[in-house]
This record gives sequence, C-alpha cells and structure tokens, in this order.
Amino acid sequence: MPQKTPRPLRPPGSTPPRSSGTLRGPLFSLAVDILLPLLVYYAARALGADQVPALLLSGAPPALRLLAGAVRHRRIDGVDLFLTVLLVGAALVSLIGGGPRVLLFKNAALSLAVGAWALGTALTRNPLAFQLGQRLHQGEAVRARARLWQDSTPFRRGQRALTLLWGAEQFLDGGVGALAAAALPPDTVPLLDRAVSLALLALAAGITAGYARRFRGRHALPLFGAPAPAPATAPRASRVSCGP
Repeated sequence: MPQKTPRPLRPPGSTPPRSSGTLRGPLFSLAVDILLPLLVYYAARALGADQVPALLLSGAPPALRLLAGAVRHRRIDGVDLFLTVLLVGAALVSLIGGGPRVLLFKNAALSLAVGAWALGTALTRNPLAFQLGQRLHQGEAVRARARLWQDSTPFRRGQRALTLLWGAEQFLDGGVGALAAAALPPDTVPLLDRAVSLALLALAAGITAGYARRFRGRHALPLFGAPAPAPATAPRASRVSCGP
C-alpha cells in the first residue's frame, strides 16, 4: 500500500500560517475607495462630462461597496454605517447646489469627519483599531481577542494608540485636501488628493507595523492576530505506593 505523506508538524501553541484571504478585503476596499473613484472621474472627464457630474459619479463606487456589504452580510456595523451616512449626506448637499469646489471640499470634510470619529472611539470601550482587528477574524479568534481586551491593560493601551494614529492620519489627509480644494485647479485636485491619501496610508501602515512588532516583542501579545492557545498539559500520573 502506498504510504501517506506525513503532515508537517507545528510547535505547540503556534498558529497556522495565514492565507492571503485575510488581506483581500482591506486591499479590495482600498482599490474601490481610492483608486476606482479616480479612474471614474478622469474617464468621465475624458468622455466630455462636466466636473460636477464626474465628481458625483466618482463617489458611486464606495457607496456601492458599502451597500453590497450590507446586503451580503444582512447587517451593517458601526464603521460602515458611519461612512454610509457621510456619503449620503455629501450626495444630498451636492444635489442641492454647489460647484465643483463644494464637492472637492466634501472629500476633505469626509476625511476630517472620519478622523474625528476615530479619535472619539479611542475614548470608548470599542476603539476603531480593535473593531477593525475583530473584523479580520471569526469564531473563537474573535472571542479570544475579546477576552484579551477585558484582561490586558497593555493590549487596550496599544489598541487606543493605533486608533489615535489613524485618526491623526485622517485629519492630516483632510487638511491637505481642503487646502488643495481651495487653491488648485479642480481637475488637479482628485489626483493630488488620492496621491496624498495613499502616501499617508502607507506611512500610517509602516508605523503601525513597526509598533505592532515592538509591542509583540515587549508584551508577547498580538495587536491584530488572535492570541495563541495555551499548550495542553499532560495529566500527571498518580504515584502508587509500593511500601507496606
């Protein structure tokens, strides 16, 4: 009979390697929220659309992503609900009136609002960093992270520090966007806005990765992953007396 190939063993307490699917969701959101609106805007302009209709069309991909997620999961969580309300409000303001600069300021205001909301969650029991970390896991991993939040002061401090970092990044993004919307030609602003957003996101991601690595080395705790289960201990054999 053919012998079965032995499966590679992992050290006790280690976690299995992550699949690339863990990053697929955030990368897809990044493409839909930043890159696709840019392509839609300049494609509409190339086809002869005015600036205002092109800007309105460029806001459609993020809104459709949020709607599709709500329909697929049959619920909408706090993060998506907040962004949906902001997008709907911006669309209503755009339909009431205003030129292209009003729509460009809308993008900056969106970043400023997200930054304010992120900073606000840092003072609550569910900071943004912890919420996003929970969305990367399922089942027992979610419950393990919730227990870690309840039991570990350093873990709570680390989640709040990352939330403050991301809130500050959004504030800076919104401030630069507002200055660009006020001073630059309207057709230049979307490209510069997306370039600044990507650069700030890359900077925040680099700082986050370095902070998470130092945090794990200092406290032996993951900021985004699930804590490794404690290795099972073998039962102690009872001692049998042989004496009289």
